[in-house]
Amino acid sequence: MTDDGTPALTLEAVGVRYPDGTEALDGVTLHLAAGEFTAVVGPSGCGKSTLLRLAAGLLKPTAGTVARASDRLGFVFQDPTLLPWRSVRRNVELSGELTGVPARERRARAEDALRRVGLSHVADALPGTLSGGMRMRVSLARTLTGRPELMLFDEPFGSVDEITRARLGDDLQELFAADGFAGLLVTHSVAEAVYLSQRVVVMADRPGRVVGEVAVPLPYPRLPEVRFSPAFTALTSQVTALLQGGTADRIEVAA
Repeated sequence: MTDDGTPALTLEAVGVRYPDGTEALDGVTLHLAAGEFTAVVGPSGCGKSTLLRLAAGLLKPTAGTVARASDRLGFVFQDPTLLPWRSVRRNVELSGELTGVPARERRARAEDALRRVGLSHVADALPGTLSGGMRMRVSLARTLTGRPELMLFDEPFGSVDEITRARLGDDLQELFAADGFAGLLVTHSVAEAVYLSQRVVVMADRPGRVVGEVAVPLPYPRLPEVRFSPAFTALTSQVTALLQGGTADRIEVAA
């Protein structure tokens, strides 16, 4: 919640039906508190990306309501969506250009964001010379320049190898711990969802609906070795059970 108790994001009994009659979401309710990181998992086609587009205001629901406490929004897509003819630094500055941030300030924000994601040394490089993981870090840096209070992530690490994916997850965890934004992550990876979030929301197939959620009481910072702990295994088992259509009996996990 914000200082006045308002959630950072509220979806209340939301439904989405596309013009061709496809029912993407049905009766989805989700409240995301300020400073809370929540992951959403579910099978392909269950409406996870539709949920993010609703949260971003890119799509209007056909039923229910969507509300955000702040317009300071960041969206990290599956693809880094970088302009190949612009340097890394100028790609990161782009958001500031589009929103009218003065040149000196947007340059300072860009350089600070690149430092935070470990890419200061490639600020003058073109995106085509970077690895997939580095391009995704550029995308993260560009989003950070807007100083978002709500961050939306649509499978941001799905196109990179497992080692890079794990490193990017660690980077994201550090950014979240430092900035305290509210985060909503869509992912197909149960392990990634549990590792990064404080709560995992599980959705069922179309029409997409919430079938359960699992609280993740593991404290931050989460070191990579937590993935091999009994607590982590218990939590991923709960999420998997919900995905498979069963129930997830609550398991007490030591913090």
